[in-house]
Amino acid sequence: MPYRHNIRFRIFVTYPVLGLLLGLFMLVFLKISFQSLERRFLDSYLTEELDHFINLAEKDPDLTLTRSKNWVVFKGDDSNPYPELMFLSRYRDGIHDVVRNQHGYDVAIKTQNRMRYTLIYDDTDFEELEHSLILYLLTAVLIILCLAIWYGLWFSKKVIEPVTSLASRIKLLDPEKASGYLAEDYTDDEVGILALEFDAYSRRLQALIQREREFTGNASHELRTPLAVIMAASEGLLAKPDICADTARRVERIHRAAREMADRLDTLLTLARTPVSADEDSDKTDLADLVEQLVDDHSVLLAGEVKVIKEIQGHPAVLAPRPIVSMLMGNLIKNAFLYTREGSITIRLTEHEFAVEDTGQGIDEKDLGRIFDRGFRGSLSRGCGLGLAISKRICEHYRWRLTVDSVKQAGTLVRWRFG
Repeated sequence: MPYRHNIRFRIFVTYPVLGLLLGLFMLVFLKISFQSLERRFLDSYLTEELDHFINLAEKDPDLTLTRSKNWVVFKGDDSNPYPELMFLSRYRDGIHDVVRNQHGYDVAIKTQNRMRYTLIYDDTDFEELEHSLILYLLTAVLIILCLAIWYGLWFSKKVIEPVTSLASRIKLLDPEKASGYLAEDYTDDEVGILALEFDAYSRRLQALIQREREFTGNASHELRTPLAVIMAASEGLLAKPDICADTARRVERIHRAAREMADRLDTLLTLARTPVSADEDSDKTDLADLVEQLVDDHSVLLAGEVKVIKEIQGHPAVLAPRPIVSMLMGNLIKNAFLYTREGSITIRLTEHEFAVEDTGQGIDEKDLGRIFDRGFRGSLSRGCGLGLAISKRICEHYRWRLTVDSVKQAGTLVRWRFG
């Protein structure tokens, strides 16, 4: 499952979240601990002070009241109650938390020898101490959170730095050139293992590239030889003075096709090994002359009752090698000639577009989305599934646009926009 955030962010955010959780846990724990200790201390303190006053009162019957800074103790009975203690009449013996006039008190009550003893303790100091403690704890939580954020940023950078370094080095690698092994510069950790595996992949890639170079070299040599034989033989036939005009025209077509095949072979091998940017091409190809030649070359594919209509406006040209443009336009014309058994084929050429429209068998709607896939053959196809794929690749390389509109059993319209 893909993650929504990168690794460094996930490492970084762990520390502030952990710091915040630990800080909140410490805050809650200390607050509960402080309140528990406060309760135990006050209960013990109030009980001792009240018992001490009772001992003194039993020795001195006239002692009925004692005051201190934070507490006051009363002695009384039901026949002589203190007016200020009336609000405590409903409380039984024990220690109670009492709120009066929005002020909190701890009250200890004990009845002994028919006398009621009451100790009222003002816990304002404890509350202020508790508030100060909470403030200090909140400050500590904020400090911990800031430290966690700083450490998370620093640590995530340190952890990801080897991965970033490896990615930068991989980005600079040229797959066609052998380079030093990446794993030599990394320790035996996860990043080192990743570099080691990439080195293994790089070696396999280099071997594949080497085999491809050998194949293209061999293919170039083996294909040029029969083409050279065909061109030499056709030139010899054309040089004979007694050759008839019809034969000469056919031999000239054979010679021209062999020459163009050799040019296409050179261009395709060059593009396969070292693709040239479309902006670097300086060859200018006249499309009007090329249309006439391609129609003539592929005329043998036409059914006898099919009419070819050519609508050429001006002499548009493109910056691309002639063999490449010839291959692109030839594929489009060949498909129209091959799959049209009746009706007409209209070839239009304007300053910005080349279009071929036919009344042939068309393309099934379910196949339209895959006609540019290499090796794909539709239900009505008789080819090998490479022509349109090559044409699409050429258009992508030169930033041209190639579109196909078709209706089954009604015809096809192919547009190549180069302007």
